[in-house]
Amino acid sequence: MQVTAYAATIGHSVWFSHDLGESWNRAFTPTGGIYNESRCWSVSVHPERPGEVLSGTDLGVYRWSPSDDRWNYVPSPMDDLHIQQIEQAPHDPDIIFAGTRPAEIFRSLDGGVTWTRCEMGNDKECWFINTPRITSIQFDPVEKETVWVTIEIDGVFKTTDLGHTWEKCNNGLVSDDTHNLVFFDNMPNGRKVLCSTEEGLHFSMDNGATWQHHDIPQAPWLYMRCIKKRTDDSGVMFLSVGDKPSGETGLLLRSRNFGETWEDVGLPGHVNSTIWWIATNPADPNLIFCHTILGQIYRSTDGGENWQKMQRELGEIRMIAWQSTPAS
Repeated sequence: MQVTAYAATIGHSVWFSHDLGESWNRAFTPTGGIYNESRCWSVSVHPERPGEVLSGTDLGVYRWSPSDDRWNYVPSPMDDLHIQQIEQAPHDPDIIFAGTRPAEIFRSLDGGVTWTRCEMGNDKECWFINTPRITSIQFDPVEKETVWVTIEIDGVFKTTDLGHTWEKCNNGLVSDDTHNLVFFDNMPNGRKVLCSTEEGLHFSMDNGATWQHHDIPQAPWLYMRCIKKRTDDSGVMFLSVGDKPSGETGLLLRSRNFGETWEDVGLPGHVNSTIWWIATNPADPNLIFCHTILGQIYRSTDGGENWQKMQRELGEIRMIAWQSTPAS
């Protein structure tokens, strides 16, 4: 299996790695199709479109075409917004949801040919950061028309009809500064949803209707950013914790029992800031990447048991993803 990893960076566009993160390169500047000093916040890949990548930038939506060997601009209403998140439905790559700063959700049902702005009813201003932003978009793993969104700072929103109507799901959250969600549907007592926030981890056993705070003694700080489960549905999952949003250090925690108890994975060396994103893919549950917001990249090839720091650092990284790609 050939693997290509992608890192969305602030000020250096999107980097590519074809050797599991050992080395990184960008599109060839004269013909790459994107400004190589653009701010890119998000990348999205899909198993039905190997080699193709969507990126949300400060210049609009771009799609990497492997046949063209370049980024092609995708017209949308988001050209003047920061596209913080972009996701494709697991069952249909033509269903795309994108989230921005200011916090808006835009939807395409035809692969990006046309876009609709969703009426979420979310707040337009907030305390501390003034302008809310979308921090994650999750297609529900069971219900194909259900999509979940976290907003910093406005909580959790859910649609059950692909964005036509929305429900705010904040009951019980200690903080509305929400970052990420994980779903477990193979629990003895039904679905378990976990949500990371500025004030710690929360869980819901009633599909987001109510939340409970989950104390984690192993975490020295309350700021919890990214959560991801290993894609083998074994109950193993990961949670990033930092001393503050960017901060000076952070750690990665692992749970082996659906988020009940946690342990430090022991990332090597000094972690220079909060772990901002964790990249998994069903194509290989054992291959996992994570990165700090200030450019460090870590890799595990054994399902998160052991981690190696990559020598190359990439400035400010906002998201990393990987996919199986055709052999060159």
